[in-house]
Amino acid sequence: MAKRYAQMLPIIAELKPSVIVEVGVHKGLRGSALSLEALKHSANVRYVGYDVFETMGEEFQREALNGKSTPSEARARQAFDPIVGQHPGFAYAFHVGDTRKTLHGRSLDADFAFIDGDHRVEAIRGDYMALKDAKVVVLDDFYMPGPSGSLPDLLLYGANSLVDELRADGREVEILPIGDLCNHGAVAHLAVVRQ
Repeated sequence: MAKRYAQMLPIIAELKPSVIVEVGVHKGLRGSALSLEALKHSANVRYVGYDVFETMGEEFQREALNGKSTPSEARARQAFDPIVGQHPGFAYAFHVGDTRKTLHGRSLDADFAFIDGDHRVEAIRGDYMALKDAKVVVLDDFYMPGPSGSLPDLLLYGANSLVDELRADGREVEILPIGDLCNHGAVAHLAVVRQ
């Protein structure tokens, strides 16, 4: 189990978001954990998730450098439905499809956004542009060399290029210390952009 994601919980506790947006819902594990943490601090929390779920095949998953299994909308709903039953002020919605069609070119209101969908640089950039006004945006897949020095092509994959662009524009980006070794041999870290 990846350890880097637990680093988001203290950010949620500090921020106390009422609107959480996640790109890359997969099984709903992280989104439900983020929502439950937010509900400790606010009775009303809305979660919005974006994912291709079963609409895209293995070729898309491979091209997007997604190392997990094909995401299941039904499985993700199983993670969120109990929260709705236990917290009357909680609501969630999923937007199904490629974010290049469902999200890019829009501007969403969110307190906290987590981007971990398509790992291609252009997809991450488009996701970020739609969510850049959130109080906090967390980008997954900021890659550092693994034990063997492995890295994917950073011109094609990961958040590194976007982080470099943001820093060049004077934005402060914090790279969180705990990382996880990926199937491709690099270590993935979370990058945090605050307003």
